[in-house]
Amino acid sequence: MDYLEFRFAVHARDFVASVGFYHKILGMKYVGGWDRPDGKGALLSATPGSVVEIYGPAEGKRYEGPAPRSVNLAFRLADEAALEAFYKELQSRSVKLSGPPQQRPWGHRSFIAFDPDGIPVHLYCELPAE
Repeated sequence: MDYLEFRFAVHARDFVASVGFYHKILGMKYVGGWDRPDGKGALLSATPGSVVEIYGPAEGKRYEGPAPRSVNLAFRLADEAALEAFYKELQSRSVKLSGPPQQRPWGHRSFIAFDPDGIPVHLYCELPAE
């Protein structure tokens, strides 16, 4: 099978905060969206072929569905320097974080940032083989 795109779609409790988190805080590229009578949405891309799709309720409505559960996102950064710099940037912006980057036994260094709905966003880099 030749897949052309990977999409992660989520209903956000606070559409504006969620779009701002992925676009302005994590730096994903805004690639499209809509605002219709039945609801709104935004498409954000971190890498070619991957999209985070955020759904929001129609103007004046609230999303009353379930909160996301058992979901994690993960984004690989170039190296340890990029990971450390991004951690410091997110920390300075008061993003909820799991703690400082940690070395993992499977060869990654990582930390977690939490989106406005509490979705864990793992940010990691691969460590050079020893």
